[in-house]
Amino acid sequence: MLNILYLTFPISGNFRLPLLIMEFVLVITLLEVSIIFLIRFLKQEKGLRNLQELGYFFLLTGFGLTWFFYLFSDFYAQDELISPFFFWSIGSFRYVFLNLGYFAISCNSILFLRCVEKYKIFLYKRYLFTILFSIYAFTFFILFIIDLRITQNLTYFFWSIFIFFLLVYLIDFTKKVQNKKNLYIGLFKYLSGIGLTLIGFLFSTDLMINVFGLAGRLIGDILQLAGLLLLSIFFLTLPPFSEFDWMDKLEALFLMNSSGICLYYKIFKEGKKFMDQNLISAAFSGINVLIDQMTQSRMEISVVKKKDENIVMYSGNLSTGVLYTSEELNYTKVLLKEFITKFETIFGRLVKEFSGDISVFESTEILVNDIFQK
Repeated sequence: MLNILYLTFPISGNFRLPLLIMEFVLVITLLEVSIIFLIRFLKQEKGLRNLQELGYFFLLTGFGLTWFFYLFSDFYAQDELISPFFFWSIGSFRYVFLNLGYFAISCNSILFLRCVEKYKIFLYKRYLFTILFSIYAFTFFILFIIDLRITQNLTYFFWSIFIFFLLVYLIDFTKKVQNKKNLYIGLFKYLSGIGLTLIGFLFSTDLMINVFGLAGRLIGDILQLAGLLLLSIFFLTLPPFSEFDWMDKLEALFLMNSSGICLYYKIFKEGKKFMDQNLISAAFSGINVLIDQMTQSRMEISVVKKKDENIVMYSGNLSTGVLYTSEELNYTKVLLKEFITKFETIFGRLVKEFSGDISVFESTEILVNDIFQK
């Protein structure tokens, strides 16, 4: 039978220092990873920016702030109930910091969901989870004003909705990812990250600390750190969620030199009649006009929308890539830019000395497969 331990705050004793170190590491790690997402977002060209990475920044910052307030409430704030307490009938400084932590993750989760749901409808309504979390945050704030002590029970509702959202996210992820190897690796990171984080958080609650003591909390901190790192690695290597199926939307790629001569082309979609001579001639004529316009205006990325297809162009110093897709996707723009940059690095001298023999560019196929069919 388990012994019930009644913990007093602020935490003291032999476990105080290792717990403080571990939880400071947890907070700093969360904030550092969130800054990585912010920097990645800011480094993107304005035309290529996707709010998903900004959403991850908000989410991880929210968790970091939440843990900071938890840390302060448990290690430095007095738990003694005072009546009256400021404008509340009864309360303590620890309750104040705990509630600030709950409120931080609530607000940042709304921002995260707003960024993610901008590109993807989950279940049957756009911004469904954003609305639900907004209602939760408003209810939490009202209860916080009324009584400091009753808000903790409301956090179970928050975690229920958040876990449900993560499950919906997982279902869509498994539907979108076609490559089984990538799917299994992604599922391992995702499920392991969620499992470790939730188990670790459970061991950090007052209820479990009263059962297992501070040693249980230390184990919980370690599990949370491992879980959050796995989730961060998963999200860092993820294309925008709305564009998981970007490979299905690729139709054709043309690579031109500055004179408009096609050095290489690849048809991605079987059955697409790009090899029709009239279509090719018309496409190249339009492409040459666009290349001139891009060169004069110093534009790097250009998008032309037609009835049933989308044409993305990127001009480097020596060449221009033209990518046909069935939809306009930010991720394919990023990949096209990467392709042109690498192509010019590898074949730059051959492009400058081009004599009309396009067979020297046949090995471009390897680069295309590496970037567009990974």
